[in-house]
Amino acid sequence: MEETKESKPVETPKQEAKKAEKPKGPGIFGRLKNTFANYKRVVDVARKPEKEEFVSSAKITGTGIALIGAIGFIIFLLYFLIRLVWSA
Repeated sequence: MEETKESKPVETPKQEAKKAEKPKGPGIFGRLKNTFANYKRVVDVARKPEKEEFVSSAKITGTGIALIGAIGFIIFLLYFLIRLVWSA
């Protein structure tokens, strides 16, 4: 039985350089144009919230801030008490 080897075509340095090139995307001005188009779309879709929606969002946000503050205060208090007991 005879083994056959697949032969690879010999590539010249120019062909190797072509393969290494990355496909070019939009330039800096194209990316800026797309970014500003996205910003414009967001501003077009945005609307002023009604009073009820605003109040409920403010309540939820305030509750979250108060909860995080309380957790931080409890951690500080525990640290202070443990340090006070160990130093005595």
